[in-house]
Amino acid sequence: MSAGPEVVVTGMAWATPLGDGLQEVWQQLCSGATGVVDQPSPHRLRTERAAVVPSPAYRPGGREAWDRQVALAVRTMAAALRDAGVAADDGRLTLVPGTSFDARIDCEDPQEGWAVAAARQLGHRRRPLVVTTACSAGADSLLLARALLREGDGEGIFLAGGADVLTEAKRLGHSALGTMSPTGLRAFDVAHDGMTLGEGAGFLVLEGAVAARRRGARVYATLSGAGSANDASGLTAPDPSGRTVTAAVQRALAGSGSGPGDVAVICAHGTGTPLNDEVEAATVQRLFGGVRTGPAAVVFGTKGALGHSLGATGAIEAVATVLALQEGHVPPLHGLSSPLPGLSLRLPRAGPEKTHGTQGISLTLGFGGFNTCLLFDSGPLVGIDAPTAVPSGSGSRTSALPLAVAGHATLSVADPASCTRNKPSFYADPIAWLIVSAAEEALVPCREEVLADPDEVAVLLTNDGRALPTHLRIARDAARGRVSPLRFAGSNPGILAGLTCLTLGLRGPSLVLEADPDDAADVATALAGHWLHAGRARYVLWAAYRQHGASCTATCVVLRAGTPDDDAAEFVRKLFTDPPTADAVQRP
Repeated sequence: MSAGPEVVVTGMAWATPLGDGLQEVWQQLCSGATGVVDQPSPHRLRTERAAVVPSPAYRPGGREAWDRQVALAVRTMAAALRDAGVAADDGRLTLVPGTSFDARIDCEDPQEGWAVAAARQLGHRRRPLVVTTACSAGADSLLLARALLREGDGEGIFLAGGADVLTEAKRLGHSALGTMSPTGLRAFDVAHDGMTLGEGAGFLVLEGAVAARRRGARVYATLSGAGSANDASGLTAPDPSGRTVTAAVQRALAGSGSGPGDVAVICAHGTGTPLNDEVEAATVQRLFGGVRTGPAAVVFGTKGALGHSLGATGAIEAVATVLALQEGHVPPLHGLSSPLPGLSLRLPRAGPEKTHGTQGISLTLGFGGFNTCLLFDSGPLVGIDAPTAVPSGSGSRTSALPLAVAGHATLSVADPASCTRNKPSFYADPIAWLIVSAAEEALVPCREEVLADPDEVAVLLTNDGRALPTHLRIARDAARGRVSPLRFAGSNPGILAGLTCLTLGLRGPSLVLEADPDDAADVATALAGHWLHAGRARYVLWAAYRQHGASCTATCVVLRAGTPDDDAAEFVRKLFTDPPTADAVQRP
């Protein structure tokens, strides 16, 4: 089958604690500057140090956090579109923003979706597709946009990335978890003791290479690969073996024609938390140490200077990776003094470090086990000279394989809290447990076959973006100056897929998407098909939940690649978009 059209970056923008300009921020990063400052809080925290964007000014409070999230996203998305020469009301444009909690755990009375408000203020009429896979959300937004372009013959324009703001609830939550450093973020340093929270936004415009050439767009780089995998290990801690980080990298390289020896630049997640750093350092050393004939790959990161911007970090670091490839050097790792032993790859300390090659990866590791790798190439495009090679208009790829259903189930409960009875002691939002139950029921006719290789099973969750039951509880607790670390860790929107991965031991790709139900059905079908057809998974567990009053319904279907005779796309679409009938609902 065809590998699919090349996907290129034609516009970029970011908003960071060091400013907004691409070159302005890049030069400051290379000079060793930092945006970390003392940011007072009305609450007692592990540290008050944080990296805050200069505008809009930080103000603790629920409504203020929501306003800042919208303003930051609008400003950065508009800048990326200007950079690409694309109008916000272009009919070919789809918005794919990512975030972690955004401002939902600071608002006792949640406003409308921040991304919907941002799209409206931007002048875009369609509802965005919002990715909520914790710290990997910004990177997963780019992965999703790339998959949709390749499944749609390279037509359309996607604005993908992430935005996240600093809020008091996030500061309280990470302080309670003990993830924040009281002394400063020192990624890959022997003295590392935690991360520094930050905020920001990053967005990239993605197009098919032929379509971009046809409209005369400038190309920054090719997004030549994207891969993901779930740890299935814990709610907050990574799998210490690093096997799923390795799988994410290998899936990004697969089909790109590249191998580890071609990678010259590694933009690491680099949170400064000991376990994350050690897992990531060991993994990149194992994958990239000693595989290049020339100078070793260089490892850099931005969090020491920009803080950890959670759902935005994957997009900000994607921009940084492209700039590193274009500029031919990377900035120093802020705070690095004594590197971890055993890491022989180049780590810039005193100043910028020269790069040798056109290919680089960006890694993100998120709560809920979400690991994502993006592969960029700044080299010249080859064989993209014919402007008529792709017809105008959108459409699905004729080479795409149909889908078949291996099992499905729909469960309805009057009270989602009932789903947590007799569950393990760690906390997860009740809706996440309902989705696990629906997945268990859907697996009844095919469990042994599907779970024979958990590394090849993907999990996809779609929903309409409503706040989870636990979010209101956290908002109320945060207003009183406290947040339970268990509830905080177990209520990130990514948990809706992460808990199924953890409970069933599934380590394939995973993603959580908030969208209009009709759009979600189309997008999920395309993404599931992409994972199956591109060899990223053998099975996909796709689940969705719907709230109706106090009760809640979860539907799950197990998909595999099919034949024209058993194509089930229309059946699956009705399963997720039509209201459940009495005889279709099973009650646990």
